[in-house]
Amino acid sequence: MSLIIILFIVMLVIFSILWGNRTFSVKTLNQMIYHMVVPCDGTDEGIFKDWFLNCAPPAFLTTLIGVFLLYKTPLVFLFDYQGICITILILGTLLYALINYQIITYVFDMVRTSKLYEEHYVDPQNVELEFKEKRNLIHIYLESVENTYLSKEDGGQEGNNYIKELGELAKENINFSHSNKIGGSYTIEGTQWTIASMVAQEAGIPLLFPLSKDKYNENSSFLSGCYTLGEILEKQGYQNRILMGSDANFGCTSNFYKQHGNFKIEDTTSLKKEGRLPQDYHVFWGFEDKKVFEFAKEDLTEMAKSNQPFCMELVTIDTHTPDGYICDECKHEYDSQYANVISCQSRQVEAFVRWCQKQEWYENTTIVITGDHKSMSEKFFKHLDKNYLRTPYNCFINSAIEPPQPKNRKFAIFDFYPTILASLGVKIKGEHLGLGTNLFSDEKTLLEKYGVKKINSEVAKYSQFYRKILINKQKNV
Repeated sequence: MSLIIILFIVMLVIFSILWGNRTFSVKTLNQMIYHMVVPCDGTDEGIFKDWFLNCAPPAFLTTLIGVFLLYKTPLVFLFDYQGICITILILGTLLYALINYQIITYVFDMVRTSKLYEEHYVDPQNVELEFKEKRNLIHIYLESVENTYLSKEDGGQEGNNYIKELGELAKENINFSHSNKIGGSYTIEGTQWTIASMVAQEAGIPLLFPLSKDKYNENSSFLSGCYTLGEILEKQGYQNRILMGSDANFGCTSNFYKQHGNFKIEDTTSLKKEGRLPQDYHVFWGFEDKKVFEFAKEDLTEMAKSNQPFCMELVTIDTHTPDGYICDECKHEYDSQYANVISCQSRQVEAFVRWCQKQEWYENTTIVITGDHKSMSEKFFKHLDKNYLRTPYNCFINSAIEPPQPKNRKFAIFDFYPTILASLGVKIKGEHLGLGTNLFSDEKTLLEKYGVKKINSEVAKYSQFYRKILINKQKNV
């Protein structure tokens, strides 16, 4: 019986890895470690269901076949080989996991040190910032929205232009691109999931937590050595608010926003407490994007009545893997559910932007729209040209300034930290914050100076500065 259990567990692990590779394009150990040490409350139950249905039955079936072969083959009379077969299978599975999740590379990275932060990190608290005016900021994080969804003519890879409206917004306004078409940032280690992207865009660094026996909770200190966009705006008298259709405690998102900018957090829990969302309401990760935009309009109308400038961040969720969420606004134009959800999101975002443009406060407001990371729905991208570079979407609307060169740039998502501030008309002495470079300036980014491969390699290495100062805020290292 123990042999059967071991065989089932091994097969379940194998099918889980295969499922993960089909469902999530991110196979980095850093992301897995991060989610091991932080709360994951509020995860969509559909992901667990999808995993169970795609992994448990085939694992059970192959276990039955394996048991039959182990016990019924004529070789069983020659020698006792079951243990040898199981040992080989276990070792093979371990090797597969080591290679698939780049565990060996991670171990080597941890024994190599980097001076990237000592040499290039610019502490925002020591930078002179000049606010000529205090423009409002609306920052929309679009879950898994990347430029690949565009038509090939616009910079994507699709025959159908799934995000036509977002494409039009990018062409009408400012889009920072790696090419001469609509494009975006290169993906750097530690920026490939939502809270990591938020930290990169608002603190100018990747998110790389070490594996630890100590678990984070909603009261844990989070990147205590960082000084963020939210803190800069709070100091300037802004009212900060973030609205998301999920549980803000997931991945320590609430920790980041409470501790860095004193944001008012509106999520599934808080909106139910306020009576704006029914107590028993729950779809997908919490509530759909349609409601996110409805609540956002109410919040913005309220915030605009104050004499304070505002920073309003919105986080969408409908386009999350594995297949997205079909709401009553979705059309069924395509065979793929994910494609229908992506198109629906594009229309909803465009409608929200047009609503903003009709409001009295819009003239003094900059809207920034960024895909938080590349989509993790690996199965959706099997048709791509192998040379195509997938990049998250970005668009800067009603910016206070114009960039000298928005196209054919090499940049990371952490370059958006100073860039977002600059779009509000803020003058940044030196044009650098964190590891980020202001893309509205002529300054070269780290990727342009040293190359994508070099910076990605340095970020992945062990950094005493990162761990002792940025994570734990110790003065001496």
